[in-house]
Amino acid sequence: MNAAAVQRRRRLPIVLGALAVVFILVGGILALSGPGDAPADDDCLPLSMWSSDEKTPLLIEIAKRYKESDHRVDGRCVDVEVTARSSQETVVALTADPDARPELWSPSSRYWVDSLRSAIATRPGRVRSVPDNPVSLASSPIVIAMPEPMARELGWPEGAIGWRDMIALARQPDGWGSRGKPWGAFKIGKTNPVHSTAGLLATIATAGALSGTSDALTLPALEDPAVAAGLRALENTAVHYGKRSSVFVHNLYAADQEGRALDYVSAVPLEEKVVLDYNRGVLVGDSRARTPPQVKLAAVFPTDGTAVSDNPAIVVDGEWVTDEEKRAAEGFLAYAQEQKEMFAEDGFRDGEGKPGERHVEANGTIANPAFRLVRTPALEVSDGVRELWQRNRRRANVLLLVDVSKSMEKLVDPVARTRLDLARDAARLVPEQLTEDDTLALWEFSSPLGTDARPWRERVGAGAVGVVRDAFGRAVDGLQPTGATELYESTRAAVDDVRGRFDASRINAVVVLSDGRNEPPRPDGLTGLENALRAADKDRVVRVFSIAYGDEADRRALEAISTAARGGFYDSTDAARIESVMADVLSNF
Repeated sequence: MNAAAVQRRRRLPIVLGALAVVFILVGGILALSGPGDAPADDDCLPLSMWSSDEKTPLLIEIAKRYKESDHRVDGRCVDVEVTARSSQETVVALTADPDARPELWSPSSRYWVDSLRSAIATRPGRVRSVPDNPVSLASSPIVIAMPEPMARELGWPEGAIGWRDMIALARQPDGWGSRGKPWGAFKIGKTNPVHSTAGLLATIATAGALSGTSDALTLPALEDPAVAAGLRALENTAVHYGKRSSVFVHNLYAADQEGRALDYVSAVPLEEKVVLDYNRGVLVGDSRARTPPQVKLAAVFPTDGTAVSDNPAIVVDGEWVTDEEKRAAEGFLAYAQEQKEMFAEDGFRDGEGKPGERHVEANGTIANPAFRLVRTPALEVSDGVRELWQRNRRRANVLLLVDVSKSMEKLVDPVARTRLDLARDAARLVPEQLTEDDTLALWEFSSPLGTDARPWRERVGAGAVGVVRDAFGRAVDGLQPTGATELYESTRAAVDDVRGRFDASRINAVVVLSDGRNEPPRPDGLTGLENALRAADKDRVVRVFSIAYGDEADRRALEAISTAARGGFYDSTDAARIESVMADVLSNF
């Protein structure tokens, strides 16, 4: 035996002894860790799930527990990443965007699954098929959320309250004054039915109540003049629209914290789950912990009909989904369906409408409400409801205020175009996304422009879109970068201009696009602007929708301005996304 072999034989007992120690230590660690801890496996199979926003936090927790429970597919653990995505945007992305590649999808309503089926029938390719009967994870009825004093004035929780009661109040010239209450005009907040499940289902329920039929809504029923007239009366009280309910929820909470909970809005169609969350200080789309509101919302179940968000979930039959990913996705969905208690604790009901422990009056809802269930009609009828809403929605009076400071010359990666180039593209969309009889104006702002030493300049005076369209396009093409950002003074002037020609029949608003901070810095200027916006006549509010454009924009100031004006704040840190962000803003009108 050579010397090397002798050395190996001498080391063997030492090596075996060391391995024994390692096995003992590992065994002890595993015994201490328990089955509920995350598996030490970096080779998990990743899955992407897109979900409507109201259930995204819960699905993230379910996905975490699923991974920790060490479910495996082909020997690999499964790591599901859940992302909040608009249901309507997902339908578009799955049929047209090659970068959209989720393996799982859970919209808020089966309507969107039907929409995807219809879309791929006319545009086959990326998604091959859609299940006829997708599983339902949980349900949440669409309710009329009202500040509790207003709801109790109408008879909540025992009384029968419906869409016709809302319309009757909307038709009263003095609003709540007709009931001896000092709450001003009746005002509804409503998400845009073109983009939002809650907005669409509420409009379907309203049309159904006005048609007076107990059967499913039909296209002929939508042609009834009484249906259009009633819908128009309700829509004419809208404070604004929007893609997501989060804007209304945040504005409600901001008003509540200022002691003005009854000023902003009288009613908002929301999912019951969103109401339950709000009443404990959880605002949809925002994970920050807050104190509960001083004035709770009441979930009013319209006795003349409402629909239910059934939260379906599907494995996407996409060309990018492998067999292994499909099996893993099916396993996760089966696990998620079993988590009924988690959904109930989070404020959802089960598929049969059974309540959980949170569904009590003290939390703003009723465990077993009486209401007529409105089933989602055929896709063509739902599309007809959207068209009916488009014809009868409240019109807008909008001033677009565009920052043209020198910083707008900066190039945007990776498109190698300037911020102003991209902003011009977004501004050109504005007339296309409004109607011919909406009112539109265009201002630019930086440091003093022209000879009058003002930091803003009117480029297109207010006029009907159908009249000013061409002038608006030419003015947008002519925007040129110069000077510094005079944000506060310009915004106040724009708001004053719209208020000076306030149209009570319209949504009166300023849309501000800015890529910088007020120059020179003036903290008192922001405070003064906020105070002025809050002090405005509650029945003559000019709402400000602000866009923080690029990575140098003053997000804090722009969000504060929009909050004070009960509008909405939109973040376009990625300047290349400005067209998409502008489309989101315009959904408010």
